[in-house]
Amino acid sequence: MTSLLGKSTLYDMLACIIPGYLLLQLAKLLFAPNITLNIDNVCIAIGVFTLSYLTGLLLKWLMENILNGFLRNTPNRIRRAYDKSNCIFEKKDLPDKEEDLMQKYYIAYYKALKGNMNSSIPTLEAQIAFLRSILPVIFLYLATSYCWLVKIGHGYCLFIFITIIILIGCIALIWHLQDKLHQLVWEDAYYAELIDKSVTPTTNNP
Repeated sequence: MTSLLGKSTLYDMLACIIPGYLLLQLAKLLFAPNITLNIDNVCIAIGVFTLSYLTGLLLKWLMENILNGFLRNTPNRIRRAYDKSNCIFEKKDLPDKEEDLMQKYYIAYYKALKGNMNSSIPTLEAQIAFLRSILPVIFLYLATSYCWLVKIGHGYCLFIFITIIILIGCIALIWHLQDKLHQLVWEDAYYAELIDKSVTPTTNNP
């Protein structure tokens, strides 16, 4: 239970709270730059936390639907990850039908989680969810930068350049982490199955 709560906290913190808080800060810069929120006040802190979490959940849902066919689980990338997996075994041919392939992958995914073979899978999922949620926030900071950068007096061109580099880097990183996740799922499921077979007691027939 403690491990589950720890993973849930990491996932929520990365995927929801941080992007939601950054988006709220952008809204404050644009529409209420002179308002100062005293987060030492418990009520204000709880309100900011709640709004950040809800905003982050909305961002997460939005990006999961927008990027479903691009930076999510797709048959071609799952098949490619299977071919690249480092398992020392004779690989079986994957199903040709997309539905059968996805079913086989999700069976492997839950088998890997059940076997608790590698704690990297939940961590990678949290990182991918965070990067997906932060993409629209970075884009909105970029799109509205002229409005609020003028108010706080920072260099406009430098900010634009750095933000574009970060945006491109986030997309590339999501692509890389998603491929790594698929590969880990195949490998961990295979080794979980090997371990199950090795510890299964054999019964001697009289």
